[in-house]
Amino acid sequence: MADKIIFRDLEVRAVLGHDSWERKKSQPLVITAEIHTSIASAGRTDKVTESVHYGNACKRVMAFAESEHKLQSLEALAEGIVRTCLGVTERALAVHVIARKPRALLHAKYAGVEVFRTRKEVFGSWGADPVQETGETDDEFAQRSAAATAERLAAERAAGELATEDRIVVRKLSLSTIIGVNLWERHAKQIVDFDLTMHYPKPTYVGGAGGVVRDSVPAYRNFRTVVEAITELVEKSSYRTVEALATAIARTGVKECRVPKLTVRVEKPSALVFAACSAVEITRTTDDFAAPLVDSLTPSSGSADAQSDVASVATSTHGMHNAYVALGTNVGDRLANLHRALTLLNTTVPNTQLAETSFLYETAPMYVTDQPAFLNSACLLRTALEPLALLDELKRIEAEMGRDFSMFRNGPRVIDLDILFYDELVMATERLTIPHALVHERRFQLGPLCDINRELMHQRLGNSAAALYRHLTTHSNAPDDIVRVTPLQTRSHTGADSNEDPVVLQTMVPATQKQTIFMGILNCTPDSFSDGGDYFSLDDAVSRARQLVADGANIIDIGGQSTRPGAVQVGVEEEISRVVPVVRALRDQKITVPISIDTFYAKVAEAALDAGADIINDVTGGYFDQAMLPLVAARQCPYILMHMRGDPATMTKLNDYSQYSGDVVRGTRFELAQRVRSALDHGVARWNIILDPGIGFAKEGAQNFEILRRLPELTARHIRAPVTDRSGKPEVHGENQEGFIDENLPAELVGYPVLVGSSRKRFIGVATGKAEAKDRTWGTAATVTSAVQGGAAIVRVHDVAEMVDVARVSDCIYRAQ
Repeated sequence: MADKIIFRDLEVRAVLGHDSWERKKSQPLVITAEIHTSIASAGRTDKVTESVHYGNACKRVMAFAESEHKLQSLEALAEGIVRTCLGVTERALAVHVIARKPRALLHAKYAGVEVFRTRKEVFGSWGADPVQETGETDDEFAQRSAAATAERLAAERAAGELATEDRIVVRKLSLSTIIGVNLWERHAKQIVDFDLTMHYPKPTYVGGAGGVVRDSVPAYRNFRTVVEAITELVEKSSYRTVEALATAIARTGVKECRVPKLTVRVEKPSALVFAACSAVEITRTTDDFAAPLVDSLTPSSGSADAQSDVASVATSTHGMHNAYVALGTNVGDRLANLHRALTLLNTTVPNTQLAETSFLYETAPMYVTDQPAFLNSACLLRTALEPLALLDELKRIEAEMGRDFSMFRNGPRVIDLDILFYDELVMATERLTIPHALVHERRFQLGPLCDINRELMHQRLGNSAAALYRHLTTHSNAPDDIVRVTPLQTRSHTGADSNEDPVVLQTMVPATQKQTIFMGILNCTPDSFSDGGDYFSLDDAVSRARQLVADGANIIDIGGQSTRPGAVQVGVEEEISRVVPVVRALRDQKITVPISIDTFYAKVAEAALDAGADIINDVTGGYFDQAMLPLVAARQCPYILMHMRGDPATMTKLNDYSQYSGDVVRGTRFELAQRVRSALDHGVARWNIILDPGIGFAKEGAQNFEILRRLPELTARHIRAPVTDRSGKPEVHGENQEGFIDENLPAELVGYPVLVGSSRKRFIGVATGKAEAKDRTWGTAATVTSAVQGGAAIVRVHDVAEMVDVARVSDCIYRAQ
C-alpha cells in the first residue's frame, strides 16, 4: 500500500541564509510534502482522526518555517519540515519533502532540496507496535499486525533512490554561450537552459528517542558554489556539441566542486523549429572522472614511482579525518619556522600525516599592527585524532618551538597553529570552535586555504572558502594586505645573525610581479651546446659568476652535466667535482645571490646544498632519480620542476604528442601535473615548486613556439581545444577555439610560478638562420619578451646584460607597474 497525504506548493516567508544578492532578508519559500501513511481506516470510517490531517500538517509546517528558527540552509529547513510532519501523528510513517527558493539565484527559476525520511530513520523506531484489543481474535490481531508491517515496508520502499541520497536541485539556469556547429552559431551566443541535480549521501542518524543528525547540524551542500563554477565555464566556452558541454559541466561539478554525483540536463530552446527544445541529460560520479596515470615516456622508475605514490596515499588515508590547519609566524627566521612546524606536524603528532600544503603568503599584521609582517600558510592533515586531542598536539608544537604564551593576544609569535576546519564538523567549546570563529574575516587564512580546497564549505555561514575570500576582496573594506611569495633561499649567506630573517622571498604572481627575475647560466662543462669549455676551470667559473651578478642576474644556475640533445651522462662523482668547488668558492667570496644547482642526481644536489647552494633545478622533474623528491622534501629547498621525456640521449625521439591529439601544451600540462602530484605526495611544500615547461626538451622546433605562444595556458584552470583545418593541423589560436578540454589533471597547476629557459636554443637558430648558438642573442630576446607577456616569473639566460634591457621594457608593457 502506498497511500499519501499531500500538500503542494505551500508559500511561506522566512529568513534562510542569503538571497541572490547575498543579503539575509525574508525570502519566499515554496514547500511540498508527501506524507506516507495508510488511509484504509479513514476511507472505511470517514473519520479524520484515522488519518493524517493535511490541514494540521500544513499549518504546523508554515508555523515552523516562519518562526525564528535561525536556520541557514535549505537542508536544515527540510530536516525541520520532516520532523514537523512526522510529529503530527504516529500514523505518519515517512515524509518526502521538496523545499524551493525561487529567489535563490539571479539566473535560475529556483534552487531546492529534496529529501525522504522514514519515522524509523528519524526517531529510531516506528513508534508503538499494535496491541491486541479486547474482543479481538488472534487471527484478527495477526492480520492487523501484518497490515501495519506491510504499511511500514511500503513506506520504506516508496523512497526509491531517495532511500540512500538527498538531492539539491537547480532548475532552468539560463546562460548565454557559443554552442553548435552551424556558422551563425559560432559567431553569436545563444541562451541555453540547464537543470542540475546534485546527489549527496544521506546524513547518518544516531538512534534514540530524539534521533539526531550526525554532528547535530545538517551539512551545507552549497549550490551557489557549483552554479558559480558552472556559470564561469559555460559563459567562456564555445563547444560544438551539447554532449561535450554537458560532460564539461558534470566534470566541473564533480571534480572541482566535489559533488559526488551530478545529473545535468542541457536544453537548447532555439535548436529545433517545431519543437520546444533539444536536450541532453547525463549523470556522472567521481568514478567517471578519476585521473588515470598516463605513460609519459619516462624511465620505468618514474612510472613505478608515480604508481607507488598513489597507492601509498590511498592506503594511508583510509578512515582518517581531514583537518585544515593555518600556520603563521613573524619572529626570527620565518620560513625556517614554517618548515620546522610542518616537520613536527608530520613526524611527532600520532596517527597524523601531512597531506598537502598551500602557497606562501606575506601579510600585514591584523588586530595589533605594530609588529613585523607575517608569513602565513595552511596545510591539510589526515589524522585519526579527535579535534581536542589534535589541538593539544598543536599547542605542544607551539611550546616546543618557543612560543611565548605570556605575550599579549595577537602579538608577535614564533609560530601560531590554528585548526580552521575538521571534516564538516561544527562544534563550539571553551577551548575550540570549528569552523574557526574568525576565518571568514581573515584573508591570511582564507587565501592559503583556497590553495588546498577552495570548495571547502563553512558549515555555519553556508559559503565556500572561495566565496568567503571573494567577499572579503569585493564586498568589504578589509585592506588588500596579502601577497603570495616564493622562497629563493632558505638561509642567509650574508653571515648575519641566524636569528634574523634572511631576505629570501620574491613575488612571482603575474598580477603583482613588477620585474622579471633573471637566472644566469653558468655551465661548468666541456660540452654544453653554447659555451662548453668556456668556464670549465674554477677561476673562470667564479669570474663568470661575478660578471653575471654585475650584469643583473638574480640567481646563478650552475651545471656540471650537459643536457643538450644526445649528451652522454658523466656520472655523479664527476658532476660533483665540477660544481661543488664552484659553489663553495662563490660562498667563500661572499657572493650572496641564490645559487641553483642544475642536476638530476640527488647526490649531486645534496652535495651542492651542503656547499651553499639554495635551489635544485631538475630537468627531469624528479623522475630520473627516485631519491630526488625525498631529498627536496627533507631539505625544504626551492625546486624547479621541469617537463621532459626520457633523458638527453633519447628525448629528441620522444616529441610525439598524439596521445593528446597532437597538442603539445596539453601534453606538457598533463605530464607536469603528474610530477607535481608526485612531489606533493612526497612532502615537497607547494610554495617551493617552480614549473618549467622544458623548452627544447622532447619538443621539436614548432612545438617550442607553440609553448611560448600559449604559455598562460600552462597554469590555467582550463584550456581550450584548438580548431583544426581539413588536414588535421591546428589553426592559429584566438577566437576560433573549441570548448574547454576535459583533462583530468593529476594535480592543478594554477598559481605555480613559471620559469622559461629558451636561451640560444636550436629552434631559435632554425628561425633566424644562425647556426652558432652565441649568435642567437637577439632571437633569444624575442622569446624573453614572449615569456614576460605570458606571465613567466623567471627567465634563464646566457646573455644577462642584454636580456635585462629587453625584459625591463617588456615588464613596463606587460606587468602591473
